[in-house]
Amino acid sequence: MMRRFYWYNLGITAKLWLAFIVLFVFFAMASIAGFVGLAVVGGAEADIVANMDIRGKVLEMEGQLEKARRLYRDFIINAPEMGFVQAQERFCQPALAVAARVIALSEELKSAIAVLPPGAAIAKRNVDMNFFSSTARRFTQTLLSENELATVIGDPENGLDTRLAASLTGLSELFAPLPQAAMMLQEVIILVKQYHVGHQRPVMQAASNKLELLRRLVMTRSDLDPALRAEALQQFEVFDKTAARLLEVVAAMNANANDFALQAKAVDPISEELKRITAAEVARAKGRIVWASRIASGIILLSALLGLASVFIVRRMLHAAITSKIVALTQFACGVRDGNLEVSVDMPGTDELGILAGSLNAMHGRIRDLVVNLEEKVRQRTLELAAKNHELDEKNQALAVLSLTDRLTGLCNRRRLDQALVAEWRRAERYGSAYSVIMIDLDNFKDVNDAFGHDAGDAVLVRISDILIATTRETDIVGRWGGEEFVVICPETGLGEARTLAEGLRREIKATLFPGIGHLTASFGVADYEADAAPGFLVGRADEAMYRAKQSGRNQVVVATSLAGGGGTP
Repeated sequence: MMRRFYWYNLGITAKLWLAFIVLFVFFAMASIAGFVGLAVVGGAEADIVANMDIRGKVLEMEGQLEKARRLYRDFIINAPEMGFVQAQERFCQPALAVAARVIALSEELKSAIAVLPPGAAIAKRNVDMNFFSSTARRFTQTLLSENELATVIGDPENGLDTRLAASLTGLSELFAPLPQAAMMLQEVIILVKQYHVGHQRPVMQAASNKLELLRRLVMTRSDLDPALRAEALQQFEVFDKTAARLLEVVAAMNANANDFALQAKAVDPISEELKRITAAEVARAKGRIVWASRIASGIILLSALLGLASVFIVRRMLHAAITSKIVALTQFACGVRDGNLEVSVDMPGTDELGILAGSLNAMHGRIRDLVVNLEEKVRQRTLELAAKNHELDEKNQALAVLSLTDRLTGLCNRRRLDQALVAEWRRAERYGSAYSVIMIDLDNFKDVNDAFGHDAGDAVLVRISDILIATTRETDIVGRWGGEEFVVICPETGLGEARTLAEGLRREIKATLFPGIGHLTASFGVADYEADAAPGFLVGRADEAMYRAKQSGRNQVVVATSLAGGGGTP
């Protein structure tokens, strides 16, 4: 009981450390036991990998050498047909690249054998390996020599074949007028072509003999032009030197080909012996792995059983000390989440989870007390929020009105008038309805401001606004256009009705007595919608009519000129 009590009173960190130490002890025992078996297997595997790597390099060297020989053979066979440059790019250059790879492989093979243990069977064949590597270098040097010799023969600009063909072409041009000489030269050309096919030395010798007969014929012909004879003799000399050099180069290439064959006979037995030795080494290493695997399997099985037992024990200990308490705390949290205010958690012990359980019980009690008063507080806050929202709506409405209202007169301002003009114009455009605009300007208003002051002028504007509101209809839109100018928008109103309304307004303003100032008059311009291109055109026509009223003596109503009559100014 005391040990159990001590375990439950340990902290979570201490419990985890103790469980970790127990697991670590079992893990260390299993690791040490398994390491011994793995070391044996690892050594055998390293031997297998090393020998397989050596075997792979030997096989690759064989393949690369054979590939290089095949490419060179294809170069020799196909160069006359497909052209020297193309054949060199397709066969000779890849062959040189393969030869370079063979040298690199030989060095890698020597390095791989050098790291083997001194007692390894393949390490004792160092002399053969040196010969194997030197043969690879010799092969590369021979291939380079063959490439140089092939370049001497087949270079399209200055090769022996090119020079030989140029010499024969020059002789053909010289002997074209001489049938007998041309026929003999043709036989020489045929023999040269036969030589290019089989590279038989007697064929080239026969061509040289034919050319010698042709030279004697040229020397015995007394009717030949001396310049032609001299040119022909020069071409004969070029042909003889080129043919002799060609025979030398071909002989050297044949010697290289024989060298290739000898190298293959010398290298093949060594590569076969190396493959046999590596195969035997791999077989021995596999036998070691079989025995080591059996021993390691037993050790690993024992380690696994010990590990499973330790895991089971640690699991039960941690479950009793930690996991079960976390589950109890989770159930408590779920009950609180679901609104169960009476739930609690009973968890003895002085570890972190016991302290957490006590803190959660205390917090839950405080939450229970807060929830009791929460609904009342929410209701009060909701009422306060509704009142604030109502106040904000009223202020927003007042702000919207102020943004569209003239501050002095309370009428629509210029912005609101522009909106109304666009709306009426669009409706008229779409439905063909009528509407009219009345432009009003107070006569001699500047004299009122100069004589009585701006306060008196503002009072006049306010009184004029009252007259306009009182006299116009409810559907009419009355606004201050700017300064002492006013605009009345009359929806669904023709020109005659608008003119009558303007006359009424004129008489009402004229009959009004303004305190301290006297009587005032106003000039009116009236225009109705006549398919105007924009609202501004209609307002412009009304404004033009109003100015004509000013010019005609003021205190009168003037109707705008119809668009059909050619008048109107936007």
